[in-house]
Amino acid sequence: MQKALVIKSAVTLGLVLALAVPLGMVDQLVGERAARQRAVVTEIAASSAGAQMVLGPVLVLPYTQAYTESYWADEPVEGGTRRTRRTREVKAEGKTLIMPRQVQMTFSGDTALKRRGLFKALVYELNGVIEGHFQIPAAPEVQGRREGARITWGQAYLSLGITDTRGIARAPVLDWGGTEHGFEQGTMLGKAAPKGIHAELPGLALAQPASSASDASREIAFRIALGFRGTASVGFVPLAESTRIALASTWPHPSFQGRFLPNADSQRVSADGFSAVWEVSGLATEAPAALRAQVAADRPCGSGCADWLGVRFIEPVNVYSMADRALKYGILFIGLSFAAFFLFELIKSLRIHPAQYLLVGLALALFFLLLLSLSEHVAFALAYAVATLACVGLQGVYLSSVLGSRRRGLAFAVLLAVLFGALYGLLISEDIALLMGSTLLFGLLALAMVLTRNLDWYALEPRRG
Repeated sequence: MQKALVIKSAVTLGLVLALAVPLGMVDQLVGERAARQRAVVTEIAASSAGAQMVLGPVLVLPYTQAYTESYWADEPVEGGTRRTRRTREVKAEGKTLIMPRQVQMTFSGDTALKRRGLFKALVYELNGVIEGHFQIPAAPEVQGRREGARITWGQAYLSLGITDTRGIARAPVLDWGGTEHGFEQGTMLGKAAPKGIHAELPGLALAQPASSASDASREIAFRIALGFRGTASVGFVPLAESTRIALASTWPHPSFQGRFLPNADSQRVSADGFSAVWEVSGLATEAPAALRAQVAADRPCGSGCADWLGVRFIEPVNVYSMADRALKYGILFIGLSFAAFFLFELIKSLRIHPAQYLLVGLALALFFLLLLSLSEHVAFALAYAVATLACVGLQGVYLSSVLGSRRRGLAFAVLLAVLFGALYGLLISEDIALLMGSTLLFGLLALAMVLTRNLDWYALEPRRG
């Protein structure tokens, strides 16, 4: 193997590694722009309404439990103390939570883009109803009831958790057994779910807790008319024994999330929007038990109430994630281009200076910067096409002189165009990206082997002149 060939190979490899620096700078810029995009989404959510999570509804029955408690006390006597049995009256407050027997939620709405400069956030507005019924026992259970305790029921109310009440579009109305009630701020559930609304139910009278089988329960129907706005996503926590949620929107790119997916036969996604239906049994979720425990302990209902479902309104093409994915192939592109140069040198006995290698590599690196900047103003596909035409055209004109022939320059430009086309296929076909990438690399290796099959590597000697 000629010494000059080894040196040229080492120099070429060094140039490939050196060009990782401008690629890294472009990658850093992509990260900065993506971070700014996320910051804009947060700012828009902070000034309007963020991602929404709807919890409930749930019927809350506050009570006061009064009972007599005996205890030992140290009583001073002559020469010391004496333990004496005493009694005292104790009052303890608590809440009994009753979950609906059946709930049906039906919401539909539109989406819109809010912009701040080049950056944008997707917001939505949903309108609909929450309806169903509660089965209310004549004597509700009291957790930890003391023997002989006297229970005094307070004002009952219906709570509905909403993550960001600023998004409530208009005053919601509760129809409770044929009687309308207005809502007030706060869920009155303490730290478990502080954000939301509640409606007092003054006509709901309750008896003392009892265990008699003759106690008759009541079934009360309810209906809540609700409209709310949010950003990026919406979710629901199912608390009923049977929950059915029907959701429709004009946004055509939903991403279903959470612990429960919609019924497979109910999903409809088209260019006009999507619709989906969830059906969740109370036997399939631990959210009601978790909410009761957290309300009793007055702790935030975080991971314990994680049995939720919902949808995220996503952009089909995120220009920053696509640019980031494209950059991951940057070194590969430069390496393949340099390998093609190297083969031209070997087969055609050309002399290509390292500076010319460097200029071609920089042009390829600038492709990714062009792609990023253009995609912030036009559709990603158009930005990719314009950046490809600019890069391929520049390389074709330049290499026509470097390779000593317009035909060779055009052939190299066509090769680059094929590589860029393959990269675009990798970007838009994430599910088969590995298959496409491995097939492309195998094809290029096979082409190199075919072109050099008759080459006598030991007899190579660069042309002088």
